[in-house]
Amino acid sequence: MLGNLLHRGHWPIALDLGSDSIKMLQMQPGSGGLAVRACARWRLPVTAPREGEAWRQLVSGAVREMFRKGAFRGNRVISALSCDQLKIKNIRVPHQPDGDWDEIVHGEASERFGYRFAPGELFYLQAGSVRQGQDTYQEVILLGAPSEVVEDHYALLVDMGLTPVHIDAEPLAMFRPFERRLRRSADENCISVVVDIGHTAAKVIVARGRNLLLIKRIGIGGRDLADAVAKQLSLPYEEAVDLRMQMLRDQARLQDDAKADSDPAARDPISVNWMIVDAIRGQVEELAREIALCLRYCSVTFRGLRAREVTLTGGQAYDAEMVKMLGEQLGVPCEVGRPLKGIDLSAVDLGSDRRTMLAEWGVCTGLALRARECERTTRKRDHEGHRLSA
Repeated sequence: MLGNLLHRGHWPIALDLGSDSIKMLQMQPGSGGLAVRACARWRLPVTAPREGEAWRQLVSGAVREMFRKGAFRGNRVISALSCDQLKIKNIRVPHQPDGDWDEIVHGEASERFGYRFAPGELFYLQAGSVRQGQDTYQEVILLGAPSEVVEDHYALLVDMGLTPVHIDAEPLAMFRPFERRLRRSADENCISVVVDIGHTAAKVIVARGRNLLLIKRIGIGGRDLADAVAKQLSLPYEEAVDLRMQMLRDQARLQDDAKADSDPAARDPISVNWMIVDAIRGQVEELAREIALCLRYCSVTFRGLRAREVTLTGGQAYDAEMVKMLGEQLGVPCEVGRPLKGIDLSAVDLGSDRRTMLAEWGVCTGLALRARECERTTRKRDHEGHRLSA
């Protein structure tokens, strides 16, 4: 009880251990709603390990440094298991009039994954009713994590000197910043498509209103785009990464100067930027085909569902040419998402991120919003405790 009273002044910290960067975000109540009180980001070196003990040591040191330099309060954190760590699958189960789903879903999950999940290791979402022939089934999204994966992630946080409050699922955190804007009854049938394009993979979420219909991992990310540039231009991988980053900075500068169409270098077929765009075209087209298959699956399964736009988030969402190519291939407008829209950022310095880099904070923002929910639950328990003790 005393511990809960002592930490009421600040919410847990969102910790996003991404494959390209580590991000931390702590929110608090603001005068007009939510506000960010502290944030920090640390980019992994291009040649840094992405797994194993060397990665753990690197990440632990980076998080400790971010705590030392940032204005974070407390050591309670909310983190997430990535899609690579989760077992994710859409299944169909016979409709249950009495609503007793747990036993059936757990049985199906054990059969599909070859693993019997303990309580707390499997989470499922009811996507909606579907017709298959003359029968009605329930489409269910399974999200599972074996105990050793959860325990390893928990141990990593504790080794950093942190107190884990909640371990979320990356796709749920990814959608949460956009879900919070779907509160009206008119939004119940709104179709949302969010595609997070990270370093190692892209993650696709399709939802109707606040109800998720599909979660899909696609193994194409920034690493593959840089590899394509390196091969076509005969460059070392590290130089290809630097070239793409320079191109993104050039794009941001041209957009800020409102002269993208008039700059000759932007359209010159012999410019380096044009060669980079040409090099990634094949990977972007393959990514578009995979996203299109996700949309087609939802359209067939949920009878005519059609997306009006696709929202892109993640570290690779800033490539304006890639966004344009995806829109052309999908036949659906694509836009860069703003997960921190409507949240007061005046207390933090995001630098150039304030204009062009906020899409990278999607998962971290979703974790911070989950932190708010955890804090509300804690306060409710405290209140009930006081009432009962009286």
